[in-house]
Amino acid sequence: MGRAPGITLRQMNSFAGKHLLALVRGGDYAHAGEEEAIELAFSAVPKHPRQSILDVGCGRGGTIAFLRRNGWGQIAAGIDRDGDSIEYARANYPGIQFEACDVLEVSRALARRFDVIYMLNAFYAFDAQCEALAALRQVAQVGARLVIFDYSDRGGLARDPLVVNAGTIVPHPIETSRIPDDLAAAGWKLDSAEEVNEQYRRWYGDLLSRIERKGAEIVALGGEDAFAYMIAVYGGMLRKIEGGLLGGVLLNAFAV
Repeated sequence: MGRAPGITLRQMNSFAGKHLLALVRGGDYAHAGEEEAIELAFSAVPKHPRQSILDVGCGRGGTIAFLRRNGWGQIAAGIDRDGDSIEYARANYPGIQFEACDVLEVSRALARRFDVIYMLNAFYAFDAQCEALAALRQVAQVGARLVIFDYSDRGGLARDPLVVNAGTIVPHPIETSRIPDDLAAAGWKLDSAEEVNEQYRRWYGDLLSRIERKGAEIVALGGEDAFAYMIAVYGGMLRKIEGGLLGGVLLNAFAV
């Protein structure tokens, strides 16, 4: 495949970034760990065909499609503020409702309430995290489950962030000391918090190796700058993880 002139890579959660990550990961996933991570994140979530599930920051739609296909719920929806990703998801995963909107506008975009709401490596990108939690409570059934699988600041990351091309790569990692209060203020009760630091170290080590192996394909699609950017981002993240600054956490909460 020749280089597509329209691909300009400035951040990995852009449409271009997700496109290249799908190439590297071998599926429509932008989050760490791909299907292994989905299984881990949903290990405590019962499967039920009539259960309704909402993916917040759904990207290209691969995660919500995986969950629907594997029995976690047939009533499925995804939101993402990137319209190009939503168009791709609609074209490739029929039967799922996809809406382009900011998380703070979710109640306007979706008319129903959900049994399970989740975010996999999406929450860290929200500038208004407390407001996002409150907005999601508006589309949650009483007793609904909230699953957040994301980056965590293990101590010191705020003082030594990862910056590539003048952009902070993980701008708002979860601070585990404050998340119970943030959830409670928005109408959620934290049920469990599990560190997944070792899994993140393994996943990002593997991802970096796969980027290097796919180098020629990445260059053909996005150019040398895109390949260099991906190496800088994921190599830098792996160093932060190995240095004990960046980690991963799996949160389960319930709507009250």
